[in-house]
Amino acid sequence: MQTRHLAVLLLPVIGYWAAACGRDVPTEARPGRMATDAFSTDLSQSYHVTLSCTDGHSVVLSVDAATLTSLAADVDAINASGTGVTCTLDSTALDPSSQAAAWTVYDYNPSNNALAPRNAPNKMPAMTTGTTTTFDFLPGKFTALLTTTDRGLTGDLSAKTLMDVISVSGSATSFMTQHGGGDCVGNTPAAVRFYFVSPSASGSSVGTPPAGFYTQFWWSDFPVDMQLLSGTQSGTITVTVNEPTQWSDWNGQRASSSPEVMEAFEEAIRNVQTVGLSFGGECFFETGVTAMYPSGTPPPDETFSSTFTER
Repeated sequence: MQTRHLAVLLLPVIGYWAAACGRDVPTEARPGRMATDAFSTDLSQSYHVTLSCTDGHSVVLSVDAATLTSLAADVDAINASGTGVTCTLDSTALDPSSQAAAWTVYDYNPSNNALAPRNAPNKMPAMTTGTTTTFDFLPGKFTALLTTTDRGLTGDLSAKTLMDVISVSGSATSFMTQHGGGDCVGNTPAAVRFYFVSPSASGSSVGTPPAGFYTQFWWSDFPVDMQLLSGTQSGTITVTVNEPTQWSDWNGQRASSSPEVMEAFEEAIRNVQTVGLSFGGECFFETGVTAMYPSGTPPPDETFSSTFTER
């Protein structure tokens, strides 16, 4: 089964982007800008980039100047393609001394078109003790990602198996995604799955419009996920990283779908920059998930717990 990865991306131009059936689709179009006009690059500098497209994808990654330039060219090609999908790049220079190995949780911003990290104490960031990370689902917020750039968990993962013991607890009665990401029509079931980023794996893309960056982003495909169905539940998800039938890219293509995509996948799993979890549904993988609370329920909010390990 092919699934769509970013449900906010339900617009026709990339409605089939997820060979895996789970991604995001923005509810409104954002005016596209030529990416190469949006910033200038210092060849010696690294950059933190937020890439958002009107097909619903919004992702974050860290890149060098050469990769940023290539990414900008891909975005320009999409914006000029006339397909109706436009993308924007927002980049900031990285201070190497400020980079940490902690896990970060990302929510969709109020427009539901881009991701915002919880990176300050007043934003209720994720908290990590040992291999266990917890965060609260905030009322009215759709949580999209829980990721880390920890060098002990990234790099060459081609011989690794990922395992995550997941639990939720609190006063929520259920969970939902958005933009029809649950089953391509409704917003249930909500689900959580593995996700990783590899900026070096830009390759030939299958689909319309073409974009080399599709194969930089990978989601574990059905059945490697856990549905979030009630306010108190637990389970374990496991995936072999080098199993191409269990991963699909931004464009919904399974790694095994063609020699070109397979080549990019093999590059990706040997050069992972970011790894973690993505929240969405069974149709779209990163539309975000929110907890549903009984009317008038005060905090504490629903808590998500992840014990992530590699072996």
